[in-house]
Amino acid sequence: MKLVDCIKMAFSDLNKRKLRTTLTCFGIGVGALLVIVMAGLGQGIQTISNDQIKQVDSFRTISLNNSGNDSKIKKIDIDNLNKFKNINGVSEITASIDTRATEINLENKTAKNVDIVGNNLDFSIFTTGEKNEIKADKKKVKKYGSNPIIAGRIIEKNDSNSILIGQGLLNKLGIKDYKSIIGNTMEIKVSFPKIEGLPQKDPLVLKVEISGVVNKAFKNGGNIITASDELASKVQDYYMNSTDYLNKKGYTNAQIEANSMDNVSKVDDSIKKSGYTTQSQISYVNQMNNMMTIVKVLLTAAGVIVLLVASIGVINTMSMAVYEKTKSIGIMKAQGASRKNIRRMFVVQSGSLGFIGAAFGSIIALIIGTIVDKVLVMKQIAGFEEGMKIIDIRLSTIVFTILFTIVVAMIAGIIPARKAAKLNPVDSLRFE
Repeated sequence: MKLVDCIKMAFSDLNKRKLRTTLTCFGIGVGALLVIVMAGLGQGIQTISNDQIKQVDSFRTISLNNSGNDSKIKKIDIDNLNKFKNINGVSEITASIDTRATEINLENKTAKNVDIVGNNLDFSIFTTGEKNEIKADKKKVKKYGSNPIIAGRIIEKNDSNSILIGQGLLNKLGIKDYKSIIGNTMEIKVSFPKIEGLPQKDPLVLKVEISGVVNKAFKNGGNIITASDELASKVQDYYMNSTDYLNKKGYTNAQIEANSMDNVSKVDDSIKKSGYTTQSQISYVNQMNNMMTIVKVLLTAAGVIVLLVASIGVINTMSMAVYEKTKSIGIMKAQGASRKNIRRMFVVQSGSLGFIGAAFGSIIALIIGTIVDKVLVMKQIAGFEEGMKIIDIRLSTIVFTILFTIVVAMIAGIIPARKAAKLNPVDSLRFE
């Protein structure tokens, strides 16, 4: 008996028992529907999570730190930073020396213990990633605006004696008219505390010009002075009682920003090959992806369990079909049908039940998924926007579910099929 003949006979027999076929297919369909919807839900959660992670620019940043006194930590120098800049996938670099002023004086107002960040002015001071994150924070934008410089201008390569002053520091000094201090001279004083019995080192006094004011929303906008690496190096030379700090010790911090999340791992690996210890959130992103994959598998498994339970209905249905066709089986065997032919006929019929149920479940799953996604977007629930899908049903998921359901149904139909194949033709013909 050919496969085509078995399929025709299967659908003919199923059509004769419409109610039983409908109920069995309904049970299978519910199982298939749950497999598709659960898998789609897991896929949707993972996709939305990944998309949101990609929009967080800080996840694209790789940090290097050399703030300790460990001689084993490789120096962050200009030669290696230039190499990093040329790595394929790198968009921006910042490099800075962190130090501190003992005291600053501006317009007869004084502040003590002010942090100084000395940037390499060949690179960025404010990265695109930081700017984008500020722009995405509506509360900060409403309160502070999104421009990094709120008065004056940014310092550039030749501004070795100019500085940017944080909005937070000006507020601390009681200065609210930010434009009024642009171009003014500020005094930076660096000194050691007096210790009785020890000689006192003369303080270092630097006169600098205020070039601009940094928005408080940015990390350099607090109690911070942003200067050139040359100026910060002078301060560190004073503290270290040495000369040429920058060439000897290098930068305290560097940030390398990848142009996309896809390139973070590659850039990170390239930097590590140069002997540096990096800090990035790529491991966190990978952990999140692994967790989302586990969630997707668990949700899909829940639907598979329901589908397996539904396969019990296939066994019952096919057992009844064997009982009703006992005499027909005897006639077929008397006409030369083999056990293999009989077994194939009932296994194909079981598979047909699985196909009908899976097709029904797939259609309903697509309808449910579409409705849920459209409602979430329409009502803007949980921040859903056009194009976002909480139930992301892929074609591959539907194809896999249909094939899997057919296989499960055929396996469930093997027991009744073997029973039918073993029937004695003489006893079958006597069956009433």
